[in-house]
Amino acid sequence: MKRLLIILSLLISFTSFAQNKKSLLREGNTLYADSSYNEAEMKYRKSLEKDQDYFNASFNLADAVYKQERYEESSALFGALIDNAPTESDLSKVYHNMGNALVKEQKLDEAIDAYKNALRINPNDAETRHNLALCKKQKQEQEQQQEENKEDKEEQEENKEEKEGEKKEEQEKNDQKNENQKQKQEDKQKQQEEKKEEMSKEDAEKMLEAIQQQEKDLQEELQKKKVKGKRIKVLKDW
Repeated sequence: MKRLLIILSLLISFTSFAQNKKSLLREGNTLYADSSYNEAEMKYRKSLEKDQDYFNASFNLADAVYKQERYEESSALFGALIDNAPTESDLSKVYHNMGNALVKEQKLDEAIDAYKNALRINPNDAETRHNLALCKKQKQEQEQQQEENKEDKEEQEENKEEKEGEKKEEQEKNDQKNENQKQKQEDKQKQQEEKKEEMSKEDAEKMLEAIQQQEKDLQEELQKKKVKGKRIKVLKDW
């Protein structure tokens, strides 16, 4: 009798435990449907506290996190469910939703792989096929944009080098012009100094000639005075 009571007690406890985690899941689903994603997340987490391996709560939690735009966390939660999916259909959904989160992260190559894995399990999933096509198109546009950006950058670099070359050439011209002006100034200054020197030499020669002329005039004057003052002896004709 005691043994029967213990068994019944355990069955009741287990049933209550199971209903509790499921009721929390249902409450979370109701909140999710009302777009109350944060409150739904709390319910799913409480459900997982009752059973951490509860796949439905884990899957819905990842969805609620995705709806709150926490894409990196969401893709990680879906990734953790890959080895725990109870059915092939569930695994296909995990890959599909993980692909959606990866697209939002701009991890397009990983998203494409996730969609392909989903289609390998369920080739007839039109939504996954549609998302895969969109992802491939987005990747192609991204690569094209990157190529255009690369070309623009190369063109900008060429223009920059060309402008720098022109600037350098202009600078060299200005330097040469300044050098020529400097040389002209030096030549002019040198010519002025030489001219000044020549004038000084000419003045010195003129001064010397003047002195010599003065000396010559003085000598002539003295000579005249000597001739004038000399007595002339007159011979008488006796």
